[in-house]
Amino acid sequence: MMEIRGITVLGMCMLVVACAPPPPANPMEKHARLAAGAEIAARQCAGYAGGYDGARTMRQDANRNITLARNLGATDDDLTRARKAVQTTFDTTVVWVSKQEACNQLVSSVAWESS
Repeated sequence: MMEIRGITVLGMCMLVVACAPPPPANPMEKHARLAAGAEIAARQCAGYAGGYDGARTMRQDANRNITLARNLGATDDDLTRARKAVQTTFDTTVVWVSKQEACNQLVSSVAWESS
């Protein structure tokens, strides 16, 4: 019984990883995705990530990364693609784990990569 449970958990983890977008192809794409992640975190995870002040800080981080991405040549289409990719990954993660855990992963990832 424990073996089946372990296999199920491993399978779910593999599905989440399989749905993740490929690594950014260049710095512009990296900053576009960081902006998208910070926007999603600010809108959907504020309750788990510092409330109003946390959301405000994440929005400022998103704006900074949008500016960096645009300075590297990002268009509105590039930013839209990044938002869709990050939102899809977030939504898929929520299906397999709790929203709180998905938010924790998103906020941690954006904070780590933005540093």
